[in-house]
Amino acid sequence: MAGEVFAGARPRPPARERVVPPLLCPTLLPYPGFALRPGLTGSLPLLLLSGAGAAYTLGLDQWFVRAVPEEPRGRAMTVLSAGLMTVQGAGMALAGLAAQAVGVPAAVTGAGALGTLCRCALALRARAERPVTESRDRADRHMTGR
Repeated sequence: MAGEVFAGARPRPPARERVVPPLLCPTLLPYPGFALRPGLTGSLPLLLLSGAGAAYTLGLDQWFVRAVPEEPRGRAMTVLSAGLMTVQGAGMALAGLAAQAVGVPAAVTGAGALGTLCRCALALRARAERPVTESRDRADRHMTGR
């Protein structure tokens, strides 16, 4: 939460977009540390490190707003939110099944490793496509108030 508050308040919209790839990759990287069965005191720093990178979502939101024309943007955001919640719910159900099958530490470690690989692939693709940071129809102003 602190990362998102800082990233939402301090950097300008173009800077938020530039930090998407570097923050996207390491966000799940601490999860393989759960293979060591760190207990509560060891788990909290791992989760804090993971959560600190969540500010990448602010840059992604700006990419989405810029990619969708203004008229259907509200509906598109609704579909995005509904789809995201659906995928997150399915992911949690699958994580529960994996935890029952292989145990919690192995499931968390595997999810972290697989998620890191997927995110790094997405970050490389995003960097290769180099999204334009100028806003179409000043959408960044509507999102940030700047």
